[in-house]
Amino acid sequence: MIKKCFSVVLIISLIFGAVTVGMNTYAEEADAIYVSVDGSDENDGSIGNPLATLAAAKELAKSKSGNVTVYFRQGSYSLYDTARFTPEDKSGVTYSAYENEKVVFTAGVPYTGFENCTVNGIKAFRKNVGKDADFNILFNEKTTLNRTRYPESGYLYIKGVDEKYCINPELETDSNYHKGYTAFIADKKDIPEMKNAGSVVVRVLHFWKDEMLGVKSYDSATGLLQFTKPSAMTFHKDERYFLENVFEALDKPGEWYLDKNEGVLYYIPQKGEEAADLTLWGGETETLISIDGVDDIRFEKIIFRGNGFNVPEQRDFSQAAYNAPTCVSCVNSKGFEIQNCEFRDIAACAVFIGENTQNATVDSSVFENIGAQAVYIRGENLEESNPRVTKNITVTNNLISGFGRVFYNAVGILIIHANTVNASNNEIHDGYYTAISVGWVWGYSHNITFNNRICDNLIYNIGQGWLSDMGGIYTLGNQKGTVLSGNVIHNVAADPGEGGYGGWGIYLDEGSSFILVEKNLSYACGSDGYHLHYGSDNIIRNNIFALNGESQVRVVSNLSRVEGGKNTAAFENNILLSDGKAMTFSHLQDKEAFTEKGNILWDLTYGDDIYLCADGGSKNAMSFETAKRKGWIENSTAADPMFRDAKNFDFEIKDGSPALANGFERFDYSDAGTKAGTVIGVSLEGGKTLYNSQSAVVEYTASREPFHIFLMFWYKIVDFFGKLFK
Repeated sequence: MIKKCFSVVLIISLIFGAVTVGMNTYAEEADAIYVSVDGSDENDGSIGNPLATLAAAKELAKSKSGNVTVYFRQGSYSLYDTARFTPEDKSGVTYSAYENEKVVFTAGVPYTGFENCTVNGIKAFRKNVGKDADFNILFNEKTTLNRTRYPESGYLYIKGVDEKYCINPELETDSNYHKGYTAFIADKKDIPEMKNAGSVVVRVLHFWKDEMLGVKSYDSATGLLQFTKPSAMTFHKDERYFLENVFEALDKPGEWYLDKNEGVLYYIPQKGEEAADLTLWGGETETLISIDGVDDIRFEKIIFRGNGFNVPEQRDFSQAAYNAPTCVSCVNSKGFEIQNCEFRDIAACAVFIGENTQNATVDSSVFENIGAQAVYIRGENLEESNPRVTKNITVTNNLISGFGRVFYNAVGILIIHANTVNASNNEIHDGYYTAISVGWVWGYSHNITFNNRICDNLIYNIGQGWLSDMGGIYTLGNQKGTVLSGNVIHNVAADPGEGGYGGWGIYLDEGSSFILVEKNLSYACGSDGYHLHYGSDNIIRNNIFALNGESQVRVVSNLSRVEGGKNTAAFENNILLSDGKAMTFSHLQDKEAFTEKGNILWDLTYGDDIYLCADGGSKNAMSFETAKRKGWIENSTAADPMFRDAKNFDFEIKDGSPALANGFERFDYSDAGTKAGTVIGVSLEGGKTLYNSQSAVVEYTASREPFHIFLMFWYKIVDFFGKLFK
């Protein structure tokens, strides 16, 4: 009887539960809105009668209560005007792809109906796109296409600079970086006769800036090349440049040229392409999504592709592509979120998180072929108590591959005037400038950027010889509570030419203070694994700086540049591994400005024959013995750290290592990068890149102490007699 009663109760419970689940599912679906490329904005937005556009869905959401999800069915949705979210729009709305369907948001204008023609003696296609067409990005179904470049590879070099074209002549010295010029003199034999000189863009690579300058005029008799705006930085003789959008250079498959005077697009076809069935897209709209003053807007599993950019008309800010336009922008809002989205073939910045924005997240997303920054966070340098401070931002588990493709000095993740930012477990590679940059205050002035965690990121193949003065991770200003930990950084390479400098792994620039740099692996960088310009009270401990080209750790600071006369940094329990007699510590300048203890120094080839230098480079190097006798190094040891196979970039430490005896703590390099077992973007698997899988040997700058052999012999005699009479 009891069993029968129990069975009846169980059946009733199961029926009631099923009904309840059904009611909950129905309620959830009732609050959902559906959009389809085959829908109509006259429909009611149900799954059977979907809307056709984001704009209509955004409007319909206003009539809903509670949180709402807008589902997009498979297809490509063109946003020819910016979708603007304002306080009039509903908060708490998620815009998502439906189940596993592929959904693309794009600003690309499709162009079909090409005609055959001949350009520069080569078979080409042409399309009349109208004189109103004004795009600088063209793409097909797979990727962006190459706008013409002259020369096709390599560079041209500035022949001379005429000071009458300087806009800041009061900045007298040539070494001043920001004088600015409206012209330079080109070598006449370098510049071809150009059909539309006014459509050409000149790209100059120098310092930490790439100039993007429209041509105002070119005088073929004198070589004077004048621009439509001043350069951001000072021109010098022999600096590199090249030309873009040159009609005469149109001769390779996949290249294109837009003649804005005629309103005609020219394209050199690739194998198998026919004019009659070709579709190309020109990106014109810069910003696809703009959120201003509405909370809890979320995008999930959306692919953003192919927006546009315009050549800046005003003089640029010189650093980090500060002024680059953005694809998705959020300001004055809380709870903004990007989850499992993909940004591909983006003309400039992909995601911008701006002033008065809190609790925002960019998680598990893919950024590939990005014109400027992948993620750009920029608040205002306010007092900490101000409610408008940009803070509590999470950028984690993202794959950033190929950034700065249009604005070459762009940063992968750029953080300006924001605190409590967590940028962790990102894989960032294939850029021309810094991967992660934190801070925007030079020196010791008030800085709202603090308490940030830059942890467990995998960063490699950065710089690639294009620009100077960069780091895998870069910081500026006082940043109490900021931690750089668990990052693996390798192959950061600056411009190798005359005047090029600064391919650093971890770069603490002017005024960087109160920062903990701990348990990072920084190796195979062209310059140094770690570089401190000047700052105060930094702690650098338990890191591995290995096989970097010039030195492993560079400390430029002296007490005159340390706030309050305190130490600039404490170096504790680090491993510094050189090779080919590249330096370990360099540019020490002032012994009182730093402390060191428990560090292990070694040369992969020459063992304990290792070098350091004070104020100067490799030519002023001193041996480890000399450094100890002069008091530069007092509490560190020359010893083999016993890596498993450092020559092949395996930095696992064997048991019995003297580093472990000194207190060095092992850390798991495989934790850096995206997380295993997660989905990145729509379908990629996280955690697939080994920490050293794309490492490459860098050229070492060998050091040798003057009279080294004599000094080694002399020190051995002194040591012998010292021990004998002890």
